[in-house]
Amino acid sequence: MSNARKVKKGNIVKIIALFGFIVLLLLYSFFLLKTKFFLEADASEPIIEVVAPAESPEKYEPIDDELRVDDKPTGNIEAEKPAKEDSAPTTEPTKEPAPDPDPVQPTTPKEDVKQEDDQEQVAPKETPAPPSRAVYLTFDDGPHKVSKDILALLDQYDAKATFFMLDNNMKNYPDAVKEMASKGHSVGLHGVTHDKNKFYQSSKSVVGEMDQTQQTLFELTGIESDLIRTPFGSAPYMTDAYKEAVDVAGYKMWDWNIDSRDWQFRDSRYVDSVIEQLTKLNRVNQPIVILLHERPETLEHLPKLLDYLKEQGYEFKALESTMHPIQLY
Repeated sequence: MSNARKVKKGNIVKIIALFGFIVLLLLYSFFLLKTKFFLEADASEPIIEVVAPAESPEKYEPIDDELRVDDKPTGNIEAEKPAKEDSAPTTEPTKEPAPDPDPVQPTTPKEDVKQEDDQEQVAPKETPAPPSRAVYLTFDDGPHKVSKDILALLDQYDAKATFFMLDNNMKNYPDAVKEMASKGHSVGLHGVTHDKNKFYQSSKSVVGEMDQTQQTLFELTGIESDLIRTPFGSAPYMTDAYKEAVDVAGYKMWDWNIDSRDWQFRDSRYVDSVIEQLTKLNRVNQPIVILLHERPETLEHLPKLLDYLKEQGYEFKALESTMHPIQLY
């Protein structure tokens, strides 16, 4: 009996010990769970504290300033900022390196300025107009039925000319003579007969024909012109005695230094002849006096000559009494 009781009592003690162990185990487990819960709750708090400073805009302003200096974005800066703020950095933001003491400035403006300078240097300059030079167009043997057409053409070019006229022709076309004078052209004398055998018969015949022509011109225009041109020019028919006679009579005898030869060509070749002679004459320091005639063929090709002279910078003027005459030798 005693042994059975001892065994039974021993079993009870074991049961109680086991129960106590289980209770202790449960309490320990509960303690561990509670500790783990609080540890997890405490571990989440530092994350919130890190995010709060990251939301401060002051830390991002240096980056924005750098963008404004070097490379302005094409998009909306304000729209892009929230995307940066949503993702909080897990570490401290990397600091920007200190600026160089002599930073390189943006090259784009300098390149633009350089390009503008290059453009100014290589920009083609306007070709300057040739210097204004006087040219004196002189028409012989008029007036003629084409005189008014010649006058109209000269008006288009704002050109003045000189007309050496024959006595009988002035009487046949008095209106043309008056129009020449009223439009500011110079009117001169070319004689009466235009016959070298009659005109150059003596000094009296030379002066006599000029006196008669001068009188007719005065009656038509009120102008007493002293500008004369002898038929066929002064050489070789005007002797020294003849020249002295017209000089004493107060006349100023004009020849030419460019013969258009329109009287010979009677087509556009006379324009080419003038241009060729003009190129050579440019080297001579004297007024340019071109011999023309009041003919239909001359009028037909006169625009070509006027265009060329105008393009070369010549100014069309009329002879004046104060000028020193050009004479053939």
